[in-house]
Amino acid sequence: MKAAKRYAKALFELAAGNLDAVQNDMSMLQQSFNDNKELGKVLKDPTIGASKKLNIVKAVFKANMTDLSFKLVELLGKKDRLQLLNNVAVAFNELYKKHKQIREVTVITAIPLDSNLEKAIFTKVKTLTGSNEIKLTNVVDSSIIGGFILNMDDLRYDASISGKLAKIKSKLVE
Repeated sequence: MKAAKRYAKALFELAAGNLDAVQNDMSMLQQSFNDNKELGKVLKDPTIGASKKLNIVKAVFKANMTDLSFKLVELLGKKDRLQLLNNVAVAFNELYKKHKQIREVTVITAIPLDSNLEKAIFTKVKTLTGSNEIKLTNVVDSSIIGGFILNMDDLRYDASISGKLAKIKSKLVE
């Protein structure tokens, strides 16, 4: 993973004037790896030669990538390190989010959030973090019974009924 982070940092520095376009490329790569697990397996397979892996990646991605992003792909291919491509994309996207102060927030609720509540959560998170941009995702999980669980970065705030019941149960068991 260290090597992937170094490649991502180098790409980030080179992409200074074209950062959004390169980020779109890296997001597309990351999504492609998430959607198609076989792609990652192929790139990690030691029985497939580096040139064949590079040809596969060229066929799939070249038409949809900026020149700078594709130069990175070619470099990884020439060094037989295409297995790092997904990790490079993930690391680049993390650098981009940090640079742009984008926060990804997941709110787990028992029922879908209505627009007013979503706006209220969005505003509160924006105020608390001072972030320029918030990407709010609502996940519905009826097992939490009521309330909500908020996940942001390494923070988890559990205000769910099931969480409170679990705390009460653990205190009773003591």
